[in-house]
Amino acid sequence: MGFCYFNSVAIAAKRLLTSQLARRVLIVDWAIHHGNGTQQAFYDSPDVLYISLHRYDNGNFYPGTGGPAECGQGPGQGYNVNIAWTGGLEPPMGDAEYLAAFRSVVMPVARAFDPDIVIVSAGFDAAVGHAHPIGGYLVSTACFAYL
Repeated sequence: MGFCYFNSVAIAAKRLLTSQLARRVLIVDWAIHHGNGTQQAFYDSPDVLYISLHRYDNGNFYPGTGGPAECGQGPGQGYNVNIAWTGGLEPPMGDAEYLAAFRSVVMPVARAFDPDIVIVSAGFDAAVGHAHPIGGYLVSTACFAYL
């Protein structure tokens, strides 16, 4: 259901693990759309921590997945973190919200996980200039660079 034919981030993470180049992989996904394919690929794995910051709107924003209760299953429970913003565009999320999420959730959870490598699924459809329905958020280039 995503926008990619090949999930290069998931492929890279799986390759790192199977070749034993990493024991723990952190994937941070800041695209405005939830990475449902990446979440599904590692939903039961404690070796990959998947953190997604995305527009959710109570499941009404495409693809409709990535609710905050979706936190992994079996041995992967707790290794899937969805920062799922709801509220539409009143007001649209921007730099302040993304920076606050990184400071209060992403970085503390990432430090506790202590990954061997971090892979960023860097979709920029939350950036200023991507109007609704494809985007609608107002994250600046400077904020993405800082993250």
